Amino acid sequence: MKPLILDSALGTELENRGEYLPSFKTSIWSAYSLIHNPDVITQIHIDNIEAGADVITTSNYQATPELLKREPSAPSYDYLAKRAVELCQEAVIKTNTKTKIAGCFPPIHVTFRPDLTSKEKHLRKFYKTLGAIYQDNVDVIICETMASLYEGTIAANTAKDFSKTVWLSWTTRGNKLNRLPSTELLHDVILKSIDLDIDCQLVNCVHADTATLAINSLNKEKSFGIYANSSIYKKNKLEGFISDSDEWHYHNHKHIDQVEYGKYVSQWIKEGASVVGGCCRTTTEHIKVIRKIIDAI
Repeated sequence: MKPLILDSALGTELENRGEYLPSFKTSIWSAYSLIHNPDVITQIHIDNIEAGADVITTSNYQATPELLKREPSAPSYDYLAKRAVELCQEAVIKTNTKTKIAGCFPPIHVTFRPDLTSKEKHLRKFYKTLGAIYQDNVDVIICETMASLYEGTIAANTAKDFSKTVWLSWTTRGNKLNRLPSTELLHDVILKSIDLDIDCQLVNCVHADTATLAINSLNKEKSFGIYANSSIYKKNKLEGFISDSDEWHYHNHKHIDQVEYGKYVSQWIKEGASVVGGCCRTTTEHIKVIRKIIDAI
């Protein structure tokens, strides 16, 4: 069976289309467009489908109860989750395809900041609310950019109550290429999560070459996937100490284009990846390249 293609980065596509996209650390980021210009998100879904994506992801990554506190006038996170599902469904209908929809289970607080996450009861309520919205409306629930075993396992365990297919994706973004932002070893987290009996473990929002290093751990799971950033690790001289994992990531990186990214995707597929796609700085042009690679298999 050929690998499934997950869609490209939403934020990058919004930015490339001139949409207002403030910092994810201090704003509601892509959720601003979900609220104020949903049509552009529908079009991004359509463009990803036409580029060759097999799976499109709901656009409510930044629409969580904690992050929406930054915009008191914003709709509720459950309303925005429903709206995000509707936009995906609209794109599938308009393209007359059988494209799968992935319902997003995002971190509840700032990405890469597991120290800010909520207590278990609050987390489960959040994910149960999303799960009830996704049930019978999506094909898979994807727990994205999980930065700690604690949040990732709660998300995946909850997702299993609402979807037959669950994907759990970790990030090792930070100054330790084999560790989550929580400082936990990726290898240990993956092994401990095998008992969850989910369908696929992945890594995302890391450099493409860093993602490749994770395969030796990912392949312990029955199925694995990768959707990385369009960049590779390049150590640069630091002026002082950088503790922020996001700043460290961008300080030590080199951008790569879709053709170079495709070479990494080919390697992931050769190593057994069953899901491939793109995260930050990837576009529908990356998806076109991936589609050609998979069609040639």
